[in-house]
Amino acid sequence: MKPAPPRKQPGRTPHAVHTVPFIVRGLLLLFAVISAILVLWLVITLFFLFIPHAGADPKPTAISRQPLPTLAAVIPTPFIYPVDKTGIGVPLPTPTAIESVVIAAAISEATVTVAWPTPTQGLPTPEPAAPSPAMPTLEPPQRVALNGIPYETIIVMPEDVIARSREIFLAGQAIGRNPRSYSKVGDSTTENPHFLTRFDTGPYNLGNYAFLQPVIDHFLGSHGRDSVAVRIGLHSWTANDPAWADPGLCQPNETPVQCEIRIHNPAVLLIRLGTNDVGVPTMFDGNVRQIVETAITNGVIPVIGTKGDRHEGSNENNDILRRIAADYHVPLWDYDQVANTLPGRGLDVDFAHMNTFYAHDYNDPTAFTRGHAMHNLTALMVLDAIWRLVMQN
Repeated sequence: MKPAPPRKQPGRTPHAVHTVPFIVRGLLLLFAVISAILVLWLVITLFFLFIPHAGADPKPTAISRQPLPTLAAVIPTPFIYPVDKTGIGVPLPTPTAIESVVIAAAISEATVTVAWPTPTQGLPTPEPAAPSPAMPTLEPPQRVALNGIPYETIIVMPEDVIARSREIFLAGQAIGRNPRSYSKVGDSTTENPHFLTRFDTGPYNLGNYAFLQPVIDHFLGSHGRDSVAVRIGLHSWTANDPAWADPGLCQPNETPVQCEIRIHNPAVLLIRLGTNDVGVPTMFDGNVRQIVETAITNGVIPVIGTKGDRHEGSNENNDILRRIAADYHVPLWDYDQVANTLPGRGLDVDFAHMNTFYAHDYNDPTAFTRGHAMHNLTALMVLDAIWRLVMQN
């Protein structure tokens, strides 16, 4: 007689006995691992957020910001050039009144008591201009023609401009402007490394223009410096717009021009704008005037430079720049006159940027056919004229 087969339990199979508990245990284990990771992440986050560490920097405290130092007591504060809804600018006041107060400031410099502001935390502080011995009387600049263009056509500084510039310079010295520094305001045509930078770093060969070496030495350190008022695509109005100022270096509501003057403390300001100001002559006129007035108000000699391109479709912007220089009796650096002598006006294929001359060798005749080479040389010429005719004792 055969034994009876084992009795099967209804609804179960031999392999189903441990399947369900295994899945449940797996899910519980996965949940526990994820929970542990989340708790660990939360603890680490709270640790770094709320627990100070040895050697960590203390939490910065609020620091009062002081405005740009100006001769506000004697010179009107510069203002944004107003433009009505039609785009027509409101006329600016004539510079005559400003001239008279600058003269008064220069003559009565002992009464000017404006103090240099306390620097903001983390802001590079300009080195105060060290008192220097009286500068010996310098020889006048060598008035050498360039590519057949007379010196006086390129560097426009008649006697009234020299006198006016000296008044501004003396007013700036009364509040501690550095007579050995200059600053730049401009677009990509004045960006490093093409604009003057090599005269800080070398090598270069001035050739027949070796008489410019003393002015290079005098302003050493300014040639290759990155100006906060130089930027690709800069317009005249964005140079006056705080939104275009470097937030890491500039104070609230400070324009790029004001910020550059405060940080670098220059005696001279090279202004090279106009390529990007297309089709807005009234705005261009007003905003360049504002830059000029900002410089004068702060005891800085504004130098107005013309451009070699015709990006606006004419020479209108250069005509505006020449008129402003004449109105304010400030130096005109008329590079456009030299650009007239260069193949293709010294411009690159986009007809806006200048072609380069990396060698910086003025013994090479090629230099006198290239935009940046002539732009740099004429810039040195105007700095030399200001140094010798305005800043001499």
